[in-house]
Amino acid sequence: MFELEFFDKQTEELLEECALTALTPEDVHRIFGFHLEGDCADVNHEQLAQIERIVGESFNSEGKDIFICETQG
Repeated sequence: MFELEFFDKQTEELLEECALTALTPEDVHRIFGFHLEGDCADVNHEQLAQIERIVGESFNSEGKDIFICETQG
């Protein structure tokens, strides 16, 4: 399973975590070019747009650093 983590760019405080139950390891590999294998990766705006299309949700990224992490599901 994967989740998005949103951090405040100024304070680096964790603001929100969002589980991405519809996202598959194949989706992640296609978007990022590698498997996370239990790690996290930075998410840019283009990658976030691809994730949003797959999961059918939109996320507010303004003023936030975004990471995707593979979690125990």
